[in-house]
Amino acid sequence: MSYSTTTSITNQSDLMSQLSTFAVTTMGWTQDNYDGTLKKMSLHKGTVYVHFWWDDTSTQSATYGTSIGMYQSLGFISAGTAVYAHTDDSQNGANSAATLCNERGIKFIGDGPYTSLHLFGQSSPTDTIYGVLEFAPGLYRHFAFGTLEKSGTWTGGEFCAGHHWDPENNGADLDNPTGIYHNLLMDAENYGHAAHPTSTRTHGTLHMENITGMITSGNLKWGIAGRCINMQTAYTLGRDGNARTVLLGGCRGGFACNLYGWQQPDLTKGFVPIIPCDIWMYEPTATAAEHYYYLGKMPNMGHVQMRGIDPQQAITVGAETWSAFPGVRKSKVGGNNQESWNMGLIYKQ
Repeated sequence: MSYSTTTSITNQSDLMSQLSTFAVTTMGWTQDNYDGTLKKMSLHKGTVYVHFWWDDTSTQSATYGTSIGMYQSLGFISAGTAVYAHTDDSQNGANSAATLCNERGIKFIGDGPYTSLHLFGQSSPTDTIYGVLEFAPGLYRHFAFGTLEKSGTWTGGEFCAGHHWDPENNGADLDNPTGIYHNLLMDAENYGHAAHPTSTRTHGTLHMENITGMITSGNLKWGIAGRCINMQTAYTLGRDGNARTVLLGGCRGGFACNLYGWQQPDLTKGFVPIIPCDIWMYEPTATAAEHYYYLGKMPNMGHVQMRGIDPQQAITVGAETWSAFPGVRKSKVGGNNQESWNMGLIYKQ
């Protein structure tokens, strides 16, 4: 495990440059492309390919600030290839810089400078990088890419996920940590279905093939994280119109969070419940008894209640050090502020 933190991030280009340096120099990833003029970057390690697109001088959202788009594929073609058009693209992401604010990514963070950046890297049990950006004092965005700690021997496990805290529903959900218009990493709470086509584009994606027990999924290549309401008999569609199966679990949802999310930490007794961000496949065309398949979990991170825990606090759990962060902001004042109460995420350093 490796951990890096800084309080010097001038703008989105600097953020991407620092992420690339950490990934390449510290964690052994390969930078396939970095174009400071077109503001695009591609990284890979093994079969994990991720791409970023930013535009820190545009007016994507004059009210809520600019965003960084995130994309996933299973290969890299060339520096001149669009970030959403590399080999076996996951079909989430924008087609133009002007619409980055509506897609998967690190959302509504403005042009900078930013307050702090925290990067967590691992090569065991999988190659995975987590990022937490404090884009303004006390306000956070999370992002991640890597490979699940898988259950079973199916093909895939590579994932890419960002953070969308929706400010464009007239502020109605800004102060609601369970709001269905938000999306946090591999999130099962976002309300993504045909009636809300924009929200499905903010979801994290997972490469998944050849899973024993899949009923009628055929040769599906991708899963997409999101609530399955109104998806029971249909797959969600990618940008190219191809079907993707539905994933449950992750942050703000899932069976583990529902069962144990009520548990509060007590640091005086060394009690810090870390709830795994587990990922389940949902087979929408199966019978009721065959809907769910456990795929694995996001490694070395989890949910945590932040009662008695300060933002960015380092916590010792046995011989390990973990860092806890609010989902968005640790507060509950209401009034359409971005806040997530005591909901938090915790990462192993």
